[in-house]
Amino acid sequence: MVKKIRVIDETPDETPTGADQDMMELAKSMDWKLWEILQIMQKLEKSLKGAELTVPEEDADAKAE
Repeated sequence: MVKKIRVIDETPDETPTGADQDMMELAKSMDWKLWEILQIMQKLEKSLKGAELTVPEEDADAKAE
């Protein structure tokens, strides 16, 4: 089954207001920071692949309390 996609070349009648523009900039910067965090975590996961992590006994006892 093929769905038709309609492309609209018209620009919206409304231009973003100052508050809307600020929210868009904030959303863009948050998205970028999340992307950077994802990249860091993927590199960390790749570097730790195959490594075995252990919890010392004293830390395990402290968490149980």
